Amino acid sequence: MSAIEQVLKSARRERRSIGRTLINRNALLFFRGQAGVFSCCVRDVTNSGAGIRLERLNVLPVEFDLSFDNFRTVRQCRLIWRDADFVGVAFET
Repeated sequence: MSAIEQVLKSARRERRSIGRTLINRNALLFFRGQAGVFSCCVRDVTNSGAGIRLERLNVLPVEFDLSFDNFRTVRQCRLIWRDADFVGVAFET
C-alpha cells in the first residue's frame, strides 16, 4: 500500500466517540423570531446530536428548532459545524 493510500484510508476512519444511527429522514427546521419552516433531511443521529442535509438554505442561525413530526415534538439545536449543504448539530438539553 502506498503512502497516499495509507493517508486516505486513515482519513476515512470514524473519529466520533459515539456511533451514529443512519436514518435519512425528512424533518423541519424553525428559526425563532422568523416566520415559516424549512425542510431538511436528517442523515444520522445520536442522543446528543445529528448530521443534517439542508435544502436550499444558505443562512442558518446558530440556534434553531428541529422536528420530525410536524412540531408535535421539538428538539432545540445548536450548530456545531457546516460544510456546504451538510451541518452537524448538538441537541440542547
